[in-house]
Amino acid sequence: MPLRVALVGFRHGHMTSFVSAIRDLDYCEIVGVVEESDDDLSILERTELERTHPTFDDLLADVDFDLVATAEYYAKRGSVIIKALQAGKHVVTDKPLCTSIEELREIRRLCDESGLEVSMQLSMRFGAEYQTMRALMQDGAIGDFLAATTFGQHPLGYPDTRPRWYFEEGKHGGTINDIFIHGADMLRYCTGREFETVVAAETWNASLPEVPFFQVGAQCLMTMTGGPRVMADVSYMPGRSWQFFITGSDGYLAVEHGRILMRPIGGADEEVPVAAVKLPFGSPFEDFVSHLEFGTERVLPMDEVFRSQMAVLVAQKAADTGERDMPVPEI
Repeated sequence: MPLRVALVGFRHGHMTSFVSAIRDLDYCEIVGVVEESDDDLSILERTELERTHPTFDDLLADVDFDLVATAEYYAKRGSVIIKALQAGKHVVTDKPLCTSIEELREIRRLCDESGLEVSMQLSMRFGAEYQTMRALMQDGAIGDFLAATTFGQHPLGYPDTRPRWYFEEGKHGGTINDIFIHGADMLRYCTGREFETVVAAETWNASLPEVPFFQVGAQCLMTMTGGPRVMADVSYMPGRSWQFFITGSDGYLAVEHGRILMRPIGGADEEVPVAAVKLPFGSPFEDFVSHLEFGTERVLPMDEVFRSQMAVLVAQKAADTGERDMPVPEI
């Protein structure tokens, strides 16, 4: 029997990637479609699907299925995931997973108690340049990891290209949580280290007076196990999205836009060829649904999802409260 998937919440364009993937996989089947708001149905219309149920509760009462895929607005996403787990369903979600540490801990508790699983679209892990970056670091190409600076700046897209709910108070949940989830996950993945402390984090708005509460600027400084420092700027401003500059005891690594430069100490920059990705799956969605349907080992394990999400939630909390030297707890 195909894996039965219910689609809940068409609030972000990333939902279209779920729909495309399901249509491409002969062992997945869409059995329910829910969008509880009538505010903006443009993303649902792009998928050429029609709503089967007006609410998630109606769907749960009416249809038997295995997996919820959700791209609800960020602040609602955690409650959808918790409700799905309470109903005995696995969940795959767009990033971020949720917007509070309390929600994340409850999601973890429900998974531990039920044996259900959760995944998140941390797609950068499946990119060739990032797989090459990881291989170089794991092989000791620049020696011991000492520090990293990463830029994940994105165009703001106000008011036309971002969903309107981004700019409705209480729905977004913070720019560090929104964007740095990718950068934090990649640094954990490539270094094999965990984030230990948020030394300082800050968000601000100096350029969007129309929406004064929106966090246009976002930066943080964090420590990782063993002492390395990570500086990140993940602001909504013009920039070249996702650049990693990594310093090691034997050299330096720069990764941006599909190119990798390595500079040994005392040497010159050398461009490193990007290796073909040698992964069994091309996306976190396929990685997850194959695991559920066929028992294949996950390239992106659930523990990794939870740890990366916890790190950025603590950084977001530090920015929101002004607290410094905030520990990142285990999850």
